[in-house]
Amino acid sequence: MQLKPLSAVNIKDVSWEETRFDDIYIKLFSFRDGVVFEIQKFDPDTGTFPHQHDFRQLRYILEGEFIVNGVSHGPGTLIDFPERQPYEVRVPDGGEWIVVQLAGATTGIAPTDPSGVAYGKAPSYKPSKLKP
Repeated sequence: MQLKPLSAVNIKDVSWEETRFDDIYIKLFSFRDGVVFEIQKFDPDTGTFPHQHDFRQLRYILEGEFIVNGVSHGPGTLIDFPERQPYEVRVPDGGEWIVVQLAGATTGIAPTDPSGVAYGKAPSYKPSKLKP
């Protein structure tokens, strides 16, 4: 059997790209077949407004404190975001996490834009007053 080289990307060779959020950036490693694999970097004192997606997401925290729906999570934590589950994120001191997005098991809908830019610029970050 002849083994062929596989596609590979080194983190040092991938540049940070802008997203629809002013203070959140991505290093996109792979986006094919409806699956996204990227690292997101959050500047200090930033986050996202409450929203949801029709696809599933897994997020693994590399560094920093991520407060998701009012619950604090630190490095080494894997968070599972089912499709159509509302959430908001706060990152008080900045941080990075790995993001995997894939088609939802119940919706069959896959991600279409890893940066979110296609949805238009997001409003400036202001923490939600909603309680989880």
